[in-house]
Amino acid sequence: MGSNSFHLVIAREQDGSIQILHKEKQLVQLADGLDDNNILSDVAISRGIACLQEFKQRFSSLPLPQVRMVATYTLRVAKNREAFLEAAQKVLPYPIEVVSGHEEARLIYSGIAHTQVLAARNLVIDIGGGSTEVVLGSRSRASSLSSLRCGCVSYNQRFFKDGVISAAAFNAALSAADKQFASLSKEYFSGDWDLTLGSSGSVKAICEALLQFYGDDTVTMARLKQLKQQLISWGHVNNIVLENVDSKRAPLLPAGLAIMISFFRRLPVTSLEFANGALREGVLYELAGIGTFSDIRQRTVDSMAQLYHIDRQHAEKVRLTAMTLFDGVADSWGLADQRHTLEYAAILHEIGIHISSRAHHKHGAYIIANSDMPGFGEQQQQLLARLIGNQRKKLDLERLTQLDEPEKRLSIRLIALIRLAVLLNLGRIASGIHISSVSTSEQGLNLALKEPKHRISLFVKDLQREQKQMANVALDLQFSFA
Repeated sequence: MGSNSFHLVIAREQDGSIQILHKEKQLVQLADGLDDNNILSDVAISRGIACLQEFKQRFSSLPLPQVRMVATYTLRVAKNREAFLEAAQKVLPYPIEVVSGHEEARLIYSGIAHTQVLAARNLVIDIGGGSTEVVLGSRSRASSLSSLRCGCVSYNQRFFKDGVISAAAFNAALSAADKQFASLSKEYFSGDWDLTLGSSGSVKAICEALLQFYGDDTVTMARLKQLKQQLISWGHVNNIVLENVDSKRAPLLPAGLAIMISFFRRLPVTSLEFANGALREGVLYELAGIGTFSDIRQRTVDSMAQLYHIDRQHAEKVRLTAMTLFDGVADSWGLADQRHTLEYAAILHEIGIHISSRAHHKHGAYIIANSDMPGFGEQQQQLLARLIGNQRKKLDLERLTQLDEPEKRLSIRLIALIRLAVLLNLGRIASGIHISSVSTSEQGLNLALKEPKHRISLFVKDLQREQKQMANVALDLQFSFA
């Protein structure tokens, strides 16, 4: 769900590759509905929901693990995005993943890496509707990820809204884009790369325009400037005559061109080629389990565990306990697709302890919520932070009650599991307390322990306190002993 278009792709995995079965897109221009305060208009929301209602006819019967819905810049910045997400949930019963700018950039690079051979050093630009992603990478792995606040829809609204194409409008757009590219880190200005690639609709439209004028679609600064002068000579988007360019894309061409010219003049770029892969391909290959998606998330978790000096031996005990609890309730609670989330929460639950042991759950939640975590969507990252922040002591009832009902229910159930896993390993005792069985009831969770009650009297008091905490979120915790 991009800022300009919504794309639907249905594919199958066949012997380690993706076969496209069906694809379509609709021009939604979601970013056009953002005002200066980042409030998304009701009209734009309605356009997006109407598109999803049509897409629903294609795939609404597919099971959850086979569907991934990804949203980018506009829903990332919209202050009222929950209005869109709630409406979308009623149309399609699948979670929507609002990806961060860095995660969008990583997925773009992954999509390109899966669809063509890359060089030892690569520079990639993807001009979207609301943001522009710029990535440096080596072969199949991205090394630097950046997301800039400039896109063809947002710049069209700011500088070419009335359709007039003038030198003044171009200069204003170029000046704004220059400031964005100037904010990139120094690695982007070294010129130390072998291949420069551009992806997605705006870059494709520029290449198609150049193909019409020059017979090939290689992008150079000289050609970009000539295309700019041609657009200015036409004077208005209604006068653009480019047979190769989609008529729906043509009105956005001046804005996309301004961003591309700025890219060339701010960075030491001499030429650029179009890449067929992009974010959609990155999402598809990872959804199909082709490549290293699970490894990316695990690598992120392992890296954070090492960076914050986590006690891995204790974290592993908590993880194993959490998985035992999870296996007992996953089916009845509908948590099958959240196994890894709970595992990651268990591994990282003490990530904040080096800041303060007294309130390490709060510090841990802050670290998770505000870190760049490759492989994690924004919602999954926030859920992970929520689990770590509520693993012990009093529940953050105020924030939990602000969640919509499905997300609240999911969060409470996972929080109950991580809290019990931490509690069962409290004090770093050698063997922990052994679970006999775990099951769900209509109202909550039943936990049976192998130890006699009188041998774990201190732990019984912990469980009684936990019972009261769970009652605050309408979850009935019952426990029994040998």
